[in-house]
Amino acid sequence: MIYIFLSIVLFALNNVLWKKNLQNCSVPFLIGYRAFFTTIIATSILLYVHGFEIYQNQPLGKITLGSLFGVLGLICMLTVLKKAPLQWLGIYNLLGIIFTALYLYFFENTPVMISILGLIIIFLGFLLYIYHNRENESKISPKQHLILLGMTLSFGFSSLIHWKNLDTNVPAILIISNQELVVFCTAVLISILTSNRAEISSNILKYLPNALLMAFIIFLALLFSFLGLKITNPFISSILFLVTPLLTITFGALFFREKMSFTNGIAITIIACGAFILHYQSS
Repeated sequence: MIYIFLSIVLFALNNVLWKKNLQNCSVPFLIGYRAFFTTIIATSILLYVHGFEIYQNQPLGKITLGSLFGVLGLICMLTVLKKAPLQWLGIYNLLGIIFTALYLYFFENTPVMISILGLIIIFLGFLLYIYHNRENESKISPKQHLILLGMTLSFGFSSLIHWKNLDTNVPAILIISNQELVVFCTAVLISILTSNRAEISSNILKYLPNALLMAFIIFLALLFSFLGLKITNPFISSILFLVTPLLTITFGALFFREKMSFTNGIAITIIACGAFILHYQSS
């Protein structure tokens, strides 16, 4: 489970970098630029360790399907988060956990209730965070609710498909390479259709250091995430990833002197206690 904890820290750090870098840069451009380097890193390691023969006898269609669902979820998330507050993302993440738990319970016979105490504590901490920040919420349109539902289902299907791929001994580095290539191709297509080419050219050198840093961080985050998913299940992984938005707030306060309320600090502490208990129960 230490892999998932490391992944959560890296994803939260990546979220802070997203927040800072997207102030004067388009979303598709930065996604594609970052994915370009992540694809190179993952594919180079994949070929160095396994060689080109790794592509033989692998369920590439199933891997790509999981990657496509992941890209669709990412697009839905970024589309809504431009105008919707973070709390709505958290609420739909909770719905995604319920969806995953029901699937695992009815179709995979996974004992999702074995770690009930840690799960309840994490839920309570996250609900405290949602309740405390409710005054920052704004109403969103039915269309945005539909997009968030699409995000929830897409991320859920992606997680389940990749979990099954990992269960059949597909290397995690192959999934990362495939997923980042799909992200890159999708982001480039969107950038070409929606962005100014002169703006893209001027930003290539400007955002090179940031894109490299984000690529390295997201590569490690994905690697640890898939390694953790392989030895746990999507339900436990989803529960633990509830801490990501709160950890993002913490990093913002530590590195960029952003304000963090006392109640959010309490919520983080409660979730950390729940995560420790969950780790103890699952070990």
